[in-house]
Amino acid sequence: MRTKNLIFFLFLFILLVALSGCASQLEFRRKQSQAMDLENKGAEFFQQGQYLRALGYYQRALQGYESIDHREGVARTLNSMGSVFQEMGRIPAALEYYQRSLAIHSALGNDEGMSSNLNNIGSVSLSLRKPQAALDFFEKSLALEEKRGDIKGQAVRWNNIGLAYRALAQNDRAMECYLRSKTLNEKSENLPGIADNLTNMGAIYESQGDWPRALAAYQGALDLDKKRENSLGISTGLANLGRLYEAMGDKEKALDHYLRAWKVNESLGLKERILYDLEKIASLYEALGDPQEAEKFRRRSRELTSSSK
Repeated sequence: MRTKNLIFFLFLFILLVALSGCASQLEFRRKQSQAMDLENKGAEFFQQGQYLRALGYYQRALQGYESIDHREGVARTLNSMGSVFQEMGRIPAALEYYQRSLAIHSALGNDEGMSSNLNNIGSVSLSLRKPQAALDFFEKSLALEEKRGDIKGQAVRWNNIGLAYRALAQNDRAMECYLRSKTLNEKSENLPGIADNLTNMGAIYESQGDWPRALAAYQGALDLDKKRENSLGISTGLANLGRLYEAMGDKEKALDHYLRAWKVNESLGLKERILYDLEKIASLYEALGDPQEAEKFRRRSRELTSSSK
């Protein structure tokens, strides 16, 4: 009898352990799924240029991944948060998050993650006016993308290597890299990548005073961003065209494009861009002989500046 009871309790114990394990596994999957949903929502807002909302979702996703020790999820989200900080101009924070992500991806041996981190650190180095350091990071990242055989990733790296060469005043090498990137992007039908290539090519044409080619490149990039409904890209494209028309002496077209860029940036809440647009709009109204409108936009600029303090 005692043996039967022992067997019964042993069976019951094993059953309870099994049920507990199943419950724990279900809870793990639930939290993982919840964190992934938050991460995807953050990515959606990031693409729309709504950085504060993106950051909020990424922070919640990070907490979710940390609660289940999901190292890959933690690393991926840290990298995404670094991108948000970078777009917001918070460069030290961006670098910190990229480096934290790189440490985890390196420990995991994740080539894709390491490549993304190295590419992003290169981008930060470029913004800190360290083009040679940026070039080194971009080339390391490119080597990993070639190892992985990722055409889209290679296109991004070639574009960024072009940016580094441009910062090093090597325009011919930069253009060669942009064209190489554009060919790969066209092969993979990557519209965002093609838009970036056209914008960067337009900048070189503009610096060379080649207005027709610059105009075609900037307009092509704007058309692609409109097709994708990419508000941030639309804002950039309009501002580029405004600057180009101003350089060409067509102040009315320049004003029209800056006004449109300003409205897009206002909808996104991007204060630095709004202030830039307001300054340009006021200056153009002044040049066109309308000082009252110029003063109206200068007043808007002063109000926005004072509210930011």
